Amino acid sequence: MNEEKGIVKENKNIGANYYLMEIKTESIAENSKPGNFVMIGINNNYDPLLKRPFGIYDVKSNSIYIYYEVVGKGTKILSEKRSGDNLDLIGPLGNGFPELKDKKILMIAGGMGIAPIYYGIKNYIHNNHVSLVYGARAKENLNLVFELEKLNLKSIFLYTDNGSLGIKGYVSSDLKKIISENDIDITISCGPEKMFESLNAVLKDENTKNYVSMEARMGCGIGVCHSCVVETVSDGYKKVCSDGPVFDMGDMKW
Repeated sequence: MNEEKGIVKENKNIGANYYLMEIKTESIAENSKPGNFVMIGINNNYDPLLKRPFGIYDVKSNSIYIYYEVVGKGTKILSEKRSGDNLDLIGPLGNGFPELKDKKILMIAGGMGIAPIYYGIKNYIHNNHVSLVYGARAKENLNLVFELEKLNLKSIFLYTDNGSLGIKGYVSSDLKKIISENDIDITISCGPEKMFESLNAVLKDENTKNYVSMEARMGCGIGVCHSCVVETVSDGYKKVCSDGPVFDMGDMKW
C-alpha cells in the first residue's frame, strides 16, 4: 500500500454519465494486480472529506485507469478534473483475484462491476479460456462493450433488463446453460449484492469454484473504520477492504 499524488492524464466521457480516467502514478501502477482497488481523495479542500473506493479498471505503464459513473457530489467533482490535476491516492488495496492457469473461466459483471472484471480478463486470457457475462439496466449502461470486443474472449453474453442490447434478462438467467456448454471450472463475479444473491442461488448447485469481488461503502479502505463488514460462514464478520474485496462465494452469508 502506498500514499501518493496521482496526476490526471485524461478524464474521458464515454457516454451518458460514464467516464474513464487515466491517472499517472509511481508505485501504485507498478504494484497493482487485478481485483485491487484504490482510495481517491476527490477534492483538495476535503469536501467531500472521505476518500472514495474505485476498482482498478486497467494498468498501462505508469498509469492506472478507473471507470466511474457520476451519481452524486463526489463523482460530479471527479468528472470535472482535467489533465494535470492532482489526486491523493492510497493503493493498491485488497487481496485481488486468484492466480489461475489452464482453466475455463466465466467472468460475470453487473453494471459498474465491469471495472475490476475487465482488468481480470486482460490478465487471465493469456493462460486460460475466458468467457464473459455482462449485464446492466439498459444499452447505455453497457458502454464498455466496444473495449471488451477487442479482447480475446471465447464468448461474450450480454444482458439488459429492458432488452435494449443483448438478451432481455439478468446475468443469472442462462447461467446453468452457459456453464454447461462452456465446461466452466471457475466463476468470478463483481456487481451489486442483489446480483450475488441470484448468482449464488444458481451456482451453489454447480460443480464450479466461485469467487465474488464485493462492492461496499468504505471510510478508510485499510481496515481501521470497520464500515465495510460482511458476514461469512466460516469466520464471522470480515472487512471488504482488507480481507477482500475478493471472497469465496460459498463462504458468504447472503
